[in-house]
Amino acid sequence: MALLGCCLAAQAQVRYTDDPQTALNMDIEAKAEAAVLNIQTFSRTNQIMPDAYVVIRFMDGTEIKLTGRVNNSNRMHEGDVGHGFANRFNSNASLLLTPAQADLFKTGVKSLMIRMAPNAFYHEWEKDEIGGPLYARYTTSKENVMFKKKQTDKP
Repeated sequence: MALLGCCLAAQAQVRYTDDPQTALNMDIEAKAEAAVLNIQTFSRTNQIMPDAYVVIRFMDGTEIKLTGRVNNSNRMHEGDVGHGFANRFNSNASLLLTPAQADLFKTGVKSLMIRMAPNAFYHEWEKDEIGGPLYARYTTSKENVMFKKKQTDKP
């Protein structure tokens, strides 16, 4: 899979693809007591599973498995929209992470498997390419949540 995007300030996300007919965007955002891994897929298939399933193995050997509901599935976009193919379908899933699980991203991602369609997306890396940018995005998001909390806690 080729890495297409990287960390870009507060709007950071990781985008990668293993073929011209499928692409994935990933993002982690902090919430008050948890974190959310947001995944968006673009593909030619309109067969979307109701539940998203993700397995992430980190560089230190730790592995987490996450499940969540797919929402906004099967929105079709016609024409060439930057991924080189027409009539693409997109779907989104949000998966809940504990803060400890979100902190694992700083060790680096070794492999990733995402199943939101009949075909699973799988890739393995020799060196971390997506964990660092995702962790940076999470850290920025966490700082924003803490800043907002401080503002509301003032007398």
